[in-house]
Amino acid sequence: MSGVEARIAAKAEQDQLDARYAKARAEIERNRLIENGQSGALMFAALAYGDTLENNSLFRTASHAAKLFCIAAAFVIPNLLVISVLL
Repeated sequence: MSGVEARIAAKAEQDQLDARYAKARAEIERNRLIENGQSGALMFAALAYGDTLENNSLFRTASHAAKLFCIAAAFVIPNLLVISVLL
């Protein structure tokens, strides 16, 4: 293979690598934009949740009951698991 053919092959390989890099870079940028949008939506949801808790007493009561249920489950389920495994 002559030097010219080697340079042509190297140029073709470099073009393929450049195209692959551009595609990967575009996908990374797209994922970054999606994650930024998701974090903004999360912030909006947190603010909407806080406003709803302030304005709706039924929702506030249900939310508090859900928290108490989760706390109780965190204490009860491991104990039941130990009892069922050890006894």
